[in-house]
Amino acid sequence: MARTETANGSTAATKPTSDDLREQIAVLQADVAKLTRTMGDFGRAQGEQAKAAATRTAEDLRLRADHLRQDAEAQLRTGYAQAETAVRDNPAAAVGLAAGIGFVLGLLSSRR
Repeated sequence: MARTETANGSTAATKPTSDDLREQIAVLQADVAKLTRTMGDFGRAQGEQAKAAATRTAEDLRLRADHLRQDAEAQLRTGYAQAETAVRDNPAAAVGLAAGIGFVLGLLSSRR
């Protein structure tokens, strides 16, 4: 109910008029519109923060993967160089090892 102030300063209940109801509805609509805008702004800000965090994480992972790839390449080159040096230093042992591996592989494949 609407309230009106009397001459002595007290308030008295009056029936709300259609104008009062329209005014209250207009105020509620404005409040809902403002709340909707605020929530939209908040959602956009949260989305931008999430996107920035995902971009940072993806970049960190890409850098880590690149470092791991470089480390693996270096280890592969080192292993290849060591194998090449071992073959050059001991060619007879390398031929014997290759023959032994070939023999074992031949035995394993003939069992099938």
